[in-house]
Amino acid sequence: MPSITRRRALSGAVALLTGFAGCSGESSSSSSYPPDPTGNIELNPESYTLRNSERAPTVWTGERPTPHEDEERVHRRHHLFVTSADEAAAVAFADVDGAADAREFLDTTDYDAATVYVEQQQVGACFASDLCSVQWSDSDIQTNYARRYRDADVRCETDDEDVLAVLIRIPEAFDPSDVSSYGSSRGSGTCERENERIRRRRNASDDAGGAR
Repeated sequence: MPSITRRRALSGAVALLTGFAGCSGESSSSSSYPPDPTGNIELNPESYTLRNSERAPTVWTGERPTPHEDEERVHRRHHLFVTSADEAAAVAFADVDGAADAREFLDTTDYDAATVYVEQQQVGACFASDLCSVQWSDSDIQTNYARRYRDADVRCETDDEDVLAVLIRIPEAFDPSDVSSYGSSRGSGTCERENERIRRRRNASDDAGGAR
C-alpha cells in the first residue's frame, strides 16, 4: 500500500458519519473484523481518551457543535484530523477530566512525522473501550477496540450513554482530505487477544504472498 504524503495547504475538517451503536457497543460501520492485516497498521498506537458523561461534543474545531437535544438517542460519530501545530491550536475541548492532558497530547505531537486522528463516539456508560489498533490508507481509516466493563466501583446506569473522544497518534504525516471511508470494530476480549489475531492474519497473508 503506497505511503500518503501531506498537502501543506490542508485545513482541519470534521466529517460526520452515522451508524454507531448504543449501549451494546458491538455494531460498527466496519465490514472487516478484525481489520484486514495488510497495509498501514499500528498496533497499540499512542492515544489519549476523554470521557464525557453528557451526550455532547467533547472535541471540536471552530464553533462548538450544537447537540441534537430533540433526539432521544444521538447516533453519530465525529471524525477530526489534526495535521499541524496550527490546527492543533484550533482544537477545543469540553470541560471534562483530562482535557489539559489531551491538549498536551496534541501540542507534543511531531506533525512532520505523525497525524492525530480523533474519533468521537457514544458508548454505554458501564463500558470502556480500549484502542487496540488503527489502520489507514489513502482513502480509508479503521480502528479496532476491545470492549470491557468499567471498574466495579464506577457508578453507572445501563441505559445511560457517555461520549468517548479518542485522540490517536498515527505515525505518518499524511493528507486526510482523500479519506472517504471510516470503520470501527469492537471485540469483547482484550487488546492482546485482538492484536494477536491481527498478527496471525498478517503472517498468513505474508506466507500466502510468498508462496505465489
